[in-house]
Amino acid sequence: MTTVTQRFELPTVDVLKPSVRRDLAVVALVTLATFLVSSVLELNELLLEATRPHEAYQLDELPVTFLVMAVALAWFSWRRSRQAVEQLDLRLRAQAELMRQEEQYRSLFMEDLSGNLLAGPEGDIRLANPSAAHILGLADPAQLVGLRFGDFYADPSQWPAHCKSLMRGEMIDLPMLELRHRDGHVIQAVAKLCSVSGSDRTDELHLYVTDISEFTRMQRELADALAENRLLSQRYMQVQEEERRYLARELHDELGQSLNAIKVDAVTIRDQVQDRPEVRRSAQAIIEVSSQVYGVVRNLLQRLRPVALDELGLVSAVQYSVEQWQRRHPGVRCEFVSSGEMEGLPEEVNITVYRLVQECLTNVARHSRAHKVTIRVERTQGQAGQTIEVQVDDDGQGFDPAIRRKGLGIVGLRERVEVLGGKFELQSTPGKGTRIRATIPAGEHA
Repeated sequence: MTTVTQRFELPTVDVLKPSVRRDLAVVALVTLATFLVSSVLELNELLLEATRPHEAYQLDELPVTFLVMAVALAWFSWRRSRQAVEQLDLRLRAQAELMRQEEQYRSLFMEDLSGNLLAGPEGDIRLANPSAAHILGLADPAQLVGLRFGDFYADPSQWPAHCKSLMRGEMIDLPMLELRHRDGHVIQAVAKLCSVSGSDRTDELHLYVTDISEFTRMQRELADALAENRLLSQRYMQVQEEERRYLARELHDELGQSLNAIKVDAVTIRDQVQDRPEVRRSAQAIIEVSSQVYGVVRNLLQRLRPVALDELGLVSAVQYSVEQWQRRHPGVRCEFVSSGEMEGLPEEVNITVYRLVQECLTNVARHSRAHKVTIRVERTQGQAGQTIEVQVDDDGQGFDPAIRRKGLGIVGLRERVEVLGGKFELQSTPGKGTRIRATIPAGEHA
């Protein structure tokens, strides 16, 4: 839409200044004419003859006095004229500045992407910009003039309450206001309403609205997609844990029994061939290899599915995992503290807490170069119900969380916690260690 703006040209001070040469010429001509008339009529002699009888009153001094007064009046007139020109120049400059500012505000008002409206105390629209007309479904802002802003409310009953608040001088900020488009559909808008005193000292309403319908739609679609992704993530983790449990059971039942049978046979052979050293050495080697393989299988079983988690519960499983990690990393002092009742927690909460501690210890061993690690698991009662809080602190080298890293360990932990409706926090500073804190609802989850 093309905006037509009328411009007014102010006259310059030079145009308004009187012509000095013309005025001086007039003064010179009047003076010369006076001299000629006085010379012809001998006015001075006549004046002297007329005033001679009144010499006592010094009337003969009046011509000089009148001459001085005329000069003084001329000087006074010149000074007043000069001051008038200066004041006129200041007024013209101020008026030009006001016009320039009015042009700027008019441009801001008309070209603003948000809808701007001026209305009377009852909400009758007096002025609107093109964006306001576009938001409300009209082609021309002039079509809004005379209409009531409250008529565009999707819920018209809200307008009287807003109007009363505005008349009390309150400012209304609405993060979500539903307006009705001309074609009938509802628009979501952010609105700001305020009341100011107009030029005629009557209250007028300033209304600012921004259409966020598209943003709201995208936000809703994003929330739906995020919910679907979390549902898929939760299902993926459940399937992953079920597969790990199946593999752990198969390894324990099949491979574990086979290794145990190989070891028993090797022990039998070693004990029965006392007179054949080479066979005894081979049998002993089989025993040692089977023991090593069984140790590898046991560690693999522990990582796939901790047996202690099913048999002894969450606290014992975490304690055993911490002890095993401490045995492999004797240079790092690891403390584990637990408080609160941990029995009866859902399966997904147990495995999430266990995996959280397991992944944190793995990261400490790989990256932190820490000397001390503290693990705290406790069950607390909050306003939203009971929660399981897990906190892992280390005094390692730390890092900058703002720097994006290639690893997915932290991302996976965050996803595990948030899938259960929990909150994941990571605090780290280079040279000052790292803190990971997770709060997980202790109730049942879908």
